[in-house]
Amino acid sequence: MIGGMLAALGVGLAAAIVGIFAAIIGILAIFFFAIIGALIGAITGFILQHVPILGPLVIQGFHAVGIRNPDLTAIGAMLGFVGGFFKSAASHDNGKNC
Repeated sequence: MIGGMLAALGVGLAAAIVGIFAAIIGILAIFFFAIIGALIGAITGFILQHVPILGPLVIQGFHAVGIRNPDLTAIGAMLGFVGGFFKSAASHDNGKNC
């Protein structure tokens, strides 16, 4: 009887350790994706700043809402960081559940 209880305790302890490890990996993955999103956003903002027609158009759009001298690289990094926390929940049901 005591042997069975110790075995069950060992299985529960192992499951708890695996659960804690999975939670830590999940949290680290969330921050990793946020940092990658910020990097991609900064690169995209930098490229957009140097596009001849689209860059000035975006800057004029920021001027229209009251933001003077926008830094598109910094704005892209910020939006990429925030976007890194959101994941797509699109499903592929081929219209079966309409």
